[in-house]
Amino acid sequence: MKDVNIGAYSSLLSVCQHGYSLSKTLVPGFDDSEVLARVNQSQPLTSIDGSFKSEVLKTVFNIGLKKTEGKPLWIVPNSIRHRSYGFLKKSSAVLTTLGLESSQSSLHRQFAGLVKKDDKDILEFANKYGLLKRQLVHDLVFRNQDTGRQFQLGESLLWWREEIADLAERLELWDMVLAGDEELKNVVLWHRDGITIGLGNSYVQLVGRANMNLLGRWHKGDTRGPALYYLSLEADKRLVNTLTPKMLDSQSRDIYFFPDTLLAVIWLMFLREISGIARSIQCPGCGEYFDARDPRARFCSARCRMRNYRKRSTRKLGKRKAIEEDKQT
Repeated sequence: MKDVNIGAYSSLLSVCQHGYSLSKTLVPGFDDSEVLARVNQSQPLTSIDGSFKSEVLKTVFNIGLKKTEGKPLWIVPNSIRHRSYGFLKKSSAVLTTLGLESSQSSLHRQFAGLVKKDDKDILEFANKYGLLKRQLVHDLVFRNQDTGRQFQLGESLLWWREEIADLAERLELWDMVLAGDEELKNVVLWHRDGITIGLGNSYVQLVGRANMNLLGRWHKGDTRGPALYYLSLEADKRLVNTLTPKMLDSQSRDIYFFPDTLLAVIWLMFLREISGIARSIQCPGCGEYFDARDPRARFCSARCRMRNYRKRSTRKLGKRKAIEEDKQT
């Protein structure tokens, strides 16, 4: 993993030029049955077995999602015009190298941080980075017959919240591993029949009778090793069939892995962190996470470092004045 090059499809990783909004339907002005008929006419989507087509159906029509009271909202593009991400290097019209800034290397932290945010914050993230899975089906254009205005498919806000919660839960486990938290023993549960991972109200059999040979990897009672193994499996599961290898330069023969969706980019950033390629820490100045490549780094920028310095200087000056005033009285 140390020499992995990451790229991106500029045509897929893009943001609606006119932003996104929240809607009661996945295409403004169209009901779900009409949308489903249009989608099936253009690109038949009938599989419900976990395949690519099923995933598109799941994200677009809430198939397999948790039931909630009331009608879920949708994050919908305000137009059919799109632009590439601002942090992409434009080296090619089709393929482009992903030049991530420090803050974008912690994209997974930003995404997981939405778990306790409201709908407006999630919409703000979408307006900055786009939809999670802009597959070809999202490029279908729907024209309102009355106004002539064109729309594209949106994504379920409910599904976004589930994806955010899933990643936040696993990031919390990763942070426990980093901190050597004693609470890990309540998550990584050793028992007679193997190892179970307990996150929230769900329990996953990590090691059982079918793969008992894995127990030889760790000493009995170890929590860190099984937790890391579980996290790597979770990241691998999300990245299956989402990365496309390409050799862009025949002379250097460097191989780039291109994530097909924004959600794949997010999980790839998480995998980079747990593999040790990236190191995300929270800036005490602005509270944002950033990739601290220098082990001595504490702040995301010189601006935050100076802001923190001025705050400390102001506090020290205030304490001195308070002491002098006490002496005078």
